[in-house]
Amino acid sequence: MCEHDPLPELPELPLPHLCEDCAVEILDFLYDFLTVFESRYGDQIRHYYDDRSDHNPIEPDLNLPADDPPF
Repeated sequence: MCEHDPLPELPELPLPHLCEDCAVEILDFLYDFLTVFESRYGDQIRHYYDDRSDHNPIEPDLNLPADDPPF
């Protein structure tokens, strides 16, 4: 994204109005949750992306018919 490109439009979510204290508490909870989640599952997540990164591409089987289902 170029610095002049607009931000992508986010889908509308029906979120209620929150007082400032509640909004901050929820945000702090989400940051804490993500920290715990990443510390628990971070290695698996990195492994997932490493397996799919450019330095380890999976070559497609170009001999399959186009209408062949993936499973």
